[in-house]
Amino acid sequence: MLMRCAQTARAFTRGAKTEARLASLGYILPELPQPAGAYTLGVKKGGWVYLAGHLPFKEDMKSVHVGRVGMEYTAEEAAALAKVTGLELIATLKQCVGDLDKVKRIVKVNGYIACTPEFTALPTVLNGCSNLLGEVFGDRGVHARSAVGVVTLPLGVPVEIDLTAEVEE
Repeated sequence: MLMRCAQTARAFTRGAKTEARLASLGYILPELPQPAGAYTLGVKKGGWVYLAGHLPFKEDMKSVHVGRVGMEYTAEEAAALAKVTGLELIATLKQCVGDLDKVKRIVKVNGYIACTPEFTALPTVLNGCSNLLGEVFGDRGVHARSAVGVVTLPLGVPVEIDLTAEVEE
């Protein structure tokens, strides 16, 4: 049976070590807006969670950052946006499983970077998200990944990132 994240989130009374780690690092998970299209931000099936592509929202969580890496953004600025997107992914993962300690492993991260043709520091950009996942989840956050340069992304954003995680059932 396929379950949507919003339907599977429950309150758990386990020891929230991962969330304590988030707090000790000074991170606050954002409240994401509902998708504008006919999709959900994440789907849990068995011991797996598949998260849709997430975009780098501004602090108001209504508008997104727009531009291309190598033109409007440097690699370092785009890496900071990838980190913001990583926090959004963690927020959705929490919505899907209820307790981040249930995450056994971040398995795969796909990063799409809208960039100029000559921009080649794609891994540097995606490191913003990858490093955050390692910082928050420790060894459970070390993952396989793909960093792909593209001409354009939805709404003109510079990065879009999705992930797959193995979780406790």
